[in-house]
Amino acid sequence: MSGRLLSRHAECTFWLARYLERVESMARILEAHSSFRRGRTGPDSWAWIIALYSDETNFYKKFPTADAASVIQYYVTYLDNPSSIQASVRAARENARALRPLISTDMWLQINDFYMRLLSFGDSDFTEARLSRSCDAIKRGCYAEIGVAESTLYRDESWPFFRLGLFIERADQTSRLLDVQFAQRATGMETSPEQQAGLWNALLRSASAYHAYRRAHASGLDPAAVARFLIFDTRLPRSIAFCADEIQRMVSQLRGEFRLRNAQRSFERVEAFQTDLQSARRDEGLLAHLHQFNDWVQSELMLLTAELGNAFFGHQKTPPAGADQPYAGRSDAGGQQKLSQSPLDATGSQQSQGQ
Repeated sequence: MSGRLLSRHAECTFWLARYLERVESMARILEAHSSFRRGRTGPDSWAWIIALYSDETNFYKKFPTADAASVIQYYVTYLDNPSSIQASVRAARENARALRPLISTDMWLQINDFYMRLLSFGDSDFTEARLSRSCDAIKRGCYAEIGVAESTLYRDESWPFFRLGLFIERADQTSRLLDVQFAQRATGMETSPEQQAGLWNALLRSASAYHAYRRAHASGLDPAAVARFLIFDTRLPRSIAFCADEIQRMVSQLRGEFRLRNAQRSFERVEAFQTDLQSARRDEGLLAHLHQFNDWVQSELMLLTAELGNAFFGHQKTPPAGADQPYAGRSDAGGQQKLSQSPLDATGSQQSQGQ
């Protein structure tokens, strides 16, 4: 890193943004499922969320069944789950605390207030009946903190790291949203054609993309069109392609404007990801092997995170398994593999629930 920004501050900035985006995405998924589930019964209707995040082993160590109360607790208030909403907001706050000399007072007060308001929620706020309202409040807390950061964060080297964390996490979470059907099949959840239509509708709404989709596709809701819209439409801020463009722009800024020579390998990795993403765009059968595509996206984002850690955060060079595997379309059809997990925690160390 340069003499103006310490490596630990770059890493804290990166993870502050990632945790905020993770909290928002988790709230989106829980809110969308709460709406989709109305009228359904049985514990399996919540089990797919556990499969979506490959959390079966850790979840069932604590909870005997995947009922609504257990799944909501695990992903909202259970602090031993590092990806739960409360644990992630706490981690974001600790990263902001470490950045106290660098960030504005408004930015610190907002994240601190958000954390305290989250702690003030009671058990009744996270029942099925009130979950949607509580998740909406959590999303708004994330919007506020990201908005204050956009308005006040100084545009030195810290800014690209904030944006990198934000868009790497967003691309990862969008790929997970697209893998909902795989996760549901993995838990034996059956859905009728009408429910399938409702599911794709809920996916668009959970990405705040329903009205944008209807503007781009006025003819109706088609699963293949929805998937391609969430992956490739560069006008949609939550699409994977939009995120990839922003990631490339931020790495280019580190390499060009701030002249950080260590950014070269990250830049090359992002370029390769963009090239493979264009290959996937030409794949007419993408929907048939959407899970393999999503798994590839998550693996690529893990590799990029590891490369950033090696180059700027002082991490050891230990690339995740399956490194440098290009998108392979149907030839990549590997069967029932688990979804990738996020590779690093707030301190940059390997998570205990790794690959």
